[in-house]
Amino acid sequence: MKNFRMFFVCLLVVLMSVAVFSAEKVIKVVTDQKTNLEVPYVMSFSELLDLVGEDFDANWYSIRVKDSNGKDLPYQLVDVDKNGKISSKDLLQFTFKKEAKLVVSDDWDLDLLQFAPSLKVEEKDGEYIVSSDKFTVKVNSYGLASFVKFNNAEGNLYNELGTARVAGWSGSTYYVDGYLGKHVETTSSGLKVKELNVFQPGPVAVTVEALLYYEELPGFNQKITTHIFKTGDVIVENEFSFTNYVDIMKLQVMATSPLTSLDDKAVHIMPMFRRMLWAEQLGISPYDYWKERNAVKMVDNNPFIVFPAIDPMKPLWWGATYCYASMENWRANFSDSYDIVAAEILPEKPVIYSDLKKFVYNDFWFYESREFRDGIFRWVPGELEIYEATKGVFENTHEADWMAQFKAGDKLTYTRYFSMYSSKNVDEAIKLLENRTHEIQNLKVVAE
Repeated sequence: MKNFRMFFVCLLVVLMSVAVFSAEKVIKVVTDQKTNLEVPYVMSFSELLDLVGEDFDANWYSIRVKDSNGKDLPYQLVDVDKNGKISSKDLLQFTFKKEAKLVVSDDWDLDLLQFAPSLKVEEKDGEYIVSSDKFTVKVNSYGLASFVKFNNAEGNLYNELGTARVAGWSGSTYYVDGYLGKHVETTSSGLKVKELNVFQPGPVAVTVEALLYYEELPGFNQKITTHIFKTGDVIVENEFSFTNYVDIMKLQVMATSPLTSLDDKAVHIMPMFRRMLWAEQLGISPYDYWKERNAVKMVDNNPFIVFPAIDPMKPLWWGATYCYASMENWRANFSDSYDIVAAEILPEKPVIYSDLKKFVYNDFWFYESREFRDGIFRWVPGELEIYEATKGVFENTHEADWMAQFKAGDKLTYTRYFSMYSSKNVDEAIKLLENRTHEIQNLKVVAE
């Protein structure tokens, strides 16, 4: 009997312990750290819920972000739907090195941690000035961010990050009567603003969301979400959505004047193209094409393209410095006079197609008018029929055959890192961008 009572008491203690002590779910965000810079990260609470699981009674206000040693890291929440509480569309933002642990508890006595903002926002003349000790970013009425100060450099440093170039046929009735309609073209600054939100600054970032639409192409909408991080990284998420049938010829995301307005001696730097139509037309490799232009630099035994950023570099045809060229991991302009880099980094290694028609009809890179451009460009020039390597592929095709067709409900998204960094020379800039891209492209989320 005595043993039974002892067993009952022990069981009761265990049950009470289970009731008293809360449970936790841990999500790890990791990368292969190569630089000494913190890596920015954005996650929606919808994504977090999928990782934590609906069967766990999570108190989302208990969330903590910790480093590998268990130290609390600054984080912030963005109330995207502005309903005053945490919901699926809201965002969690933080920066980290190597590893961050997201800890969520079922203890409803816990609340959010509070951290001092690292950035400040000031509204001035219809624009928003986002500033830190290191940089200043100006956000215009269309939600487009531009660097106007970085370190000791001031001016038009890196402009209209994530702006879109859109072209298509307005009022197309091609499938009814063969009429394409009127050709129209603009950039995001030519669209109408439906809504602009600049969210409160926090310890790691400021988020801006703009909803735009194109009157000339009814049914075309752009949602541009810009996360300005304290690290100097600006993550731009472009979502193009369609509520009607739309024929598109161009849909490119861009950044303009990367250091070229500040320093006319800036140089363009990037990895060697894996595919380049002009080189194929000449029967040579992309390496040979740029070698002939004295624009190849070896760094750690790998070839990179380096040339004056405002020099057209003797294009084979047209006025672009390069076009119909594979998207690569990153590209940038570097100023030796100011020791700064204006970079575009892709979050994933881009796919290239061996089939020529698929290659031309899918996303590729342009560098024209001192603009980084990438995305859809469905204009097939007559120059493709001149050279044997490309001759006949688009024979007997016309504008109507080239267009990208979108219907109601379609969506197209692009995410780009438009960032500014410090660097002392070209070699250091290339190594930094190789390592930074490695960190970004190797981000992984693991539920423990």
